[in-house]
Amino acid sequence: MEWRFLIFGMAMAFWSSLGQTFFISLFSGQIRQTLNISHGDFGTYYAIATTASALSLIWLGKLADTMRLEKLAMVVLGSLCCSAILFSQVSSLWMLVGGLYLLRMFGQGMMTHVYTTAMARRYVSTRGRAISIAQLGQTLSESIGPVSIVALLALFDWRSLWIGLPIIAFCMLAPFIHHLTQRTRLQDGEGLDGLSSGQSLLEKTSTPRRQWRRSEVLRDPVFWLALIWLAAVPSFVLTGLLFHQIYLAEAKGVALSKWTASYVLYAIFAVIGSLSIGQLIDRFSARRVAAHTLLPNSLACFALLFGSVEIGVPLFFIFFGLANGMPHATNAALTAEVYGTRYLGEIKAMFLPVAVFASALSPMLMGWMIDAGLGLNALLGMNVGFAFGAQILAMLVLHYRKPL
Repeated sequence: MEWRFLIFGMAMAFWSSLGQTFFISLFSGQIRQTLNISHGDFGTYYAIATTASALSLIWLGKLADTMRLEKLAMVVLGSLCCSAILFSQVSSLWMLVGGLYLLRMFGQGMMTHVYTTAMARRYVSTRGRAISIAQLGQTLSESIGPVSIVALLALFDWRSLWIGLPIIAFCMLAPFIHHLTQRTRLQDGEGLDGLSSGQSLLEKTSTPRRQWRRSEVLRDPVFWLALIWLAAVPSFVLTGLLFHQIYLAEAKGVALSKWTASYVLYAIFAVIGSLSIGQLIDRFSARRVAAHTLLPNSLACFALLFGSVEIGVPLFFIFFGLANGMPHATNAALTAEVYGTRYLGEIKAMFLPVAVFASALSPMLMGWMIDAGLGLNALLGMNVGFAFGAQILAMLVLHYRKPL
């Protein structure tokens, strides 16, 4: 493994923040004031745009199987930066929905899809570590982004930031993409440039493995019984509980200042989770460790439900940090292990709509439960049951499914 290609992955992950929820939400006040819309209206338009972008990625994601990495990365980066600049000119609802659609599709969608697919293809023996290290770019942006944007908004108009930041992103990354994406002898996977030979460097002396197409994956029970839940559960649990975190804090009797201070633990253990799961994948394989990445979701809910304020709340954020850091590397590596890398782009593109639907469903479902007065026990109990059940099912399915 080498740092040049990892820097490419980290840079792509970092600048994907232009289309990430945490970044866009920092400007929600200015956008709502400009368009005279409510919180609910903005949330509805955001959900529509996000869902549309996720569905578009099912087809757009195939480009990772047909275009060389250097060209695709340049196209996606350029499209994201142009989308951000266009977003600075939002003055109507249709421009808002269109702008959000483009930002989500090229930012959260394609920027992430491009570098995770490339990492999964280029590396075999260190695949887990490569993806997890690249993911640190997004963790870094989540750590410094909110504070930086708040400070910049005190000095500049929000439209100016949406013009200046994408220009900075393009100038910092575009000139170096050719150098950063060049293949080296240390990359033991085939990558798109080596797929014509049908084998990776490690596979040239062994029997070629089966390379699945999307239509075949959709007929595979493993996809429906295991892989789809590994993508859905973290999105469902994390998004739903953090969306209703004010309710959780009030139900536990925790001051909001103390609750938000615990996000330091969340960030630290997200990094620990990302790096540690990469090591475990490379040592034991993604097939053997994937199901266990759902365990921190259950442990977080248990800690908050049965722990005291002094112990339960910190443990909740520790386990939630692990739950956030582990799935990204695991799901990409597992997909490559189970289905091969030849058509990895079109296969991985199926998982984003699953995650998006789960993240859209959970805040609504948990909100109904809160409104119905079911309480903290029911809310956390549902999430424990969902996460633990999916973990057991995935363990059984992946254990008995033999590599093809």
